[in-house]
Amino acid sequence: MAHHSKRTPVTGKLCGPVEYRAPRRRPCKGRRRLLVRRAERARRKEAPLVKRPCNMDVMTEDEKFGRAEAPGRSEDARLLTGKGQFTADLDFPDMAHAVFVRSPHGHADIEGIDSKDAANAPGVLGVFTAEDFPDIHTIPCTRDAVGRDGRDLVKPDRYPLARGRVRHVGEAVAVVVADSRAQAEDAADLVMVDYAPLDAVTKPEKAIADGAPQLWPDAPNNVLLDWETGDEATVAAAFDQASHLIELETRNNRLMVAAMEPRAAIGRVEDGRLTLYAGSQGVMTMHTQISKHVLKMEKPDELRIITGDVGGGFGMKTQAYPEYPVVLKAAEKLDRPVKWVGTRAESFAVDNAGRDSQLTAKLALDENGGILALWYHSIQGMGAYLAASGPGSPTRNTAMCLSGCYRIPAIYAHVQCVFTNTAPIGPYRGAGRPEAAYMLERHMDLAAKETGLDRTEIRRRNFIPPDDMPYSTPLDVTYDSGEFEAILEKALPFADWDGFATRRDDTESAGKFRGLGIATFLEHAGAQTAESARIGFDESGRVVLYSGAQSQGQGHINTFAQLISETLGLPKDRITMVQGDSDLSPKAGSTTGSRTMSVGGGAFHKAALEVIEHAKTLAADHFECAPEDIEFDDGIFRIAGTDQTVRFETLIDQSPKGALDAEVDYDAAAPTYPNGCHIAEVEIDPETGTVSLERYTGVDDSGRVINHMIVDGQLHGGIVQGAGQVLMEHGVYDDDGQLIAGSFMDYAMPHADDMPSFTLDFHPVPCRTNAIGVKGAGESGTIGALPAVMNAITDALASAGVTAENMVEMPATPEAVWRALGTR
Repeated sequence: MAHHSKRTPVTGKLCGPVEYRAPRRRPCKGRRRLLVRRAERARRKEAPLVKRPCNMDVMTEDEKFGRAEAPGRSEDARLLTGKGQFTADLDFPDMAHAVFVRSPHGHADIEGIDSKDAANAPGVLGVFTAEDFPDIHTIPCTRDAVGRDGRDLVKPDRYPLARGRVRHVGEAVAVVVADSRAQAEDAADLVMVDYAPLDAVTKPEKAIADGAPQLWPDAPNNVLLDWETGDEATVAAAFDQASHLIELETRNNRLMVAAMEPRAAIGRVEDGRLTLYAGSQGVMTMHTQISKHVLKMEKPDELRIITGDVGGGFGMKTQAYPEYPVVLKAAEKLDRPVKWVGTRAESFAVDNAGRDSQLTAKLALDENGGILALWYHSIQGMGAYLAASGPGSPTRNTAMCLSGCYRIPAIYAHVQCVFTNTAPIGPYRGAGRPEAAYMLERHMDLAAKETGLDRTEIRRRNFIPPDDMPYSTPLDVTYDSGEFEAILEKALPFADWDGFATRRDDTESAGKFRGLGIATFLEHAGAQTAESARIGFDESGRVVLYSGAQSQGQGHINTFAQLISETLGLPKDRITMVQGDSDLSPKAGSTTGSRTMSVGGGAFHKAALEVIEHAKTLAADHFECAPEDIEFDDGIFRIAGTDQTVRFETLIDQSPKGALDAEVDYDAAAPTYPNGCHIAEVEIDPETGTVSLERYTGVDDSGRVINHMIVDGQLHGGIVQGAGQVLMEHGVYDDDGQLIAGSFMDYAMPHADDMPSFTLDFHPVPCRTNAIGVKGAGESGTIGALPAVMNAITDALASAGVTAENMVEMPATPEAVWRALGTR
């Protein structure tokens, strides 16, 4: 390719297809599908969708515990009435505003930057490039890994402002700071950047090919990690002996996180030290990344991070992003607070995205439908730079779930992580776990067809029985508990599985096709098992929980308060929580990987038990007896064998300051293994290709459920996100690295009227590896929904005569389904 220079004005608003487009005369595909579905409902005069409550008639009293008694979410009224305080809501005196100049190219050398006109524009306080911040170091990837070839994980430098070359559309090149945002935007238009465009590659399966454009010199064929686990030879031997072989190659579509609140940050100098206000999923994780790695501070207390309300995270808001150290150092240079609020277009272009892999798997079975071995291969796009968590999601997370609910004697997994000219890939709800469940459950349906067994029967034959618990998979993952067949047997009548044939006949008589999908899945949650917790008491005697976790809509205070109320025997309204302040936060903790209750709750439970021991000492002083003579039950201390009692609340009111405080470090013995059975039904209109999700049923084992309202909400949201990936969501780049799906005009998102009422139930099997019996719940809905909904779609299309060779992949958009039907 000839070298040439292009002098291009760029702004913090992204150029070309990444930014806003002229209004279209036709609605986008996702919108057209919604309009078609609404019209169909109107013709059928359907009643509006009303969410049914989870079925409590089939629940035991123990299962009901927490549902009927679950307190309302205390933050809802504040947030729903506009009284929340997100980062963008904050305002400080004399605050300046930052706008980033971003690359319009997917891959290009930076030949020069001319910022003279911008610097002289009205209101501009400074225009800064990487050279102006020599004390800002690289954004870290904090994970290490070794490939099967013995090579260490390739971790290229990621500077917050590009140095010499840009590697994806939206990469920050400069920042303009002005008195107002409008002035900063106007001045950003005046920054002139000379680019020499380079060839780009955006699909992982193309990036790995010989001759593909290379992003980094120390990653040949763009492979940053060539990783494996399991026994390949044993798997190969099992395949040689198999009676049935199943193979599936498919695409795991790239997803935009699209959290309700775009990222924002404010840098400020307070009391002689830098303070960052930014959304996070736990301030201490971000604090370590910025203070230790990016700014290389000598003392951690040179930086304070404060997180207020957070409008959704889903894994994306876990790490430090390039904008954060830049606004901090700009504030220090200018001696003024500096605020940056990302646009939705910036979110699409630069936030960590999810998924984006090419998946192949093979399943070997004996003559009776018993699984002999599983072989799995993934080519995983990682973007142009590594997210902080590196390749943990597609390697470790996926591998830990590859056995699912089944006895699989031999498993081998090979994952090639590759660089592409796209924004980085990071954790997104499920973070590698959905890939395992999706491939395994797709194969179970294909195996049922191959062997002639019913889909439920082939699963029954391969389930791990409860008597085998604890059970270790071939990949050295140990499940502590699970009753997989019992969950299946509960789910089938709950979903009216046997009545499906009648419903299919009714649908076909109306000229449409109906499909039934099932997934029996397992995931691991809380893999980061260490957490800290502190319990204190304020001047009014309220219990104060200091948490390193960060709520982004999960309602942590409600569940933690309920747990501590039960443990200490105190009313819930006497319990409050402090989160989102690195000055006050315990040293370990975050809201990631469905760990908050199993690990964070375990930490608070341990701290509460320590509080009780402190209180026993005070009670002994009160009664003038030995502490070992004191018993505690439901908020009452008593001398054993007597009727002499004192209430915990009385001791709190009388205790010296700090006498009851407790701070603990906690380490759960192992991750938890939530599991469940989800069943979906879809209807397909052959004239338009529209897929309608008509019914959705789930039975989950989330261990002990502390607060059913919270867990129900987590499952609902997860199911919608999983169904969204199957039906419509797709982050698309073209071959030049341009982001085609750069706004909600081009990226379809699920709406409420895309979803049926969810019918959910629980089959709680308490976890044996943490103190409170809890298993994760935040990602189960997504993990179950992907295979359940896709299996329903393939079932419907197969009934219509679509062959396996012409079957759709995710996302099953109306166009893709319509074209598949056209192959009959």
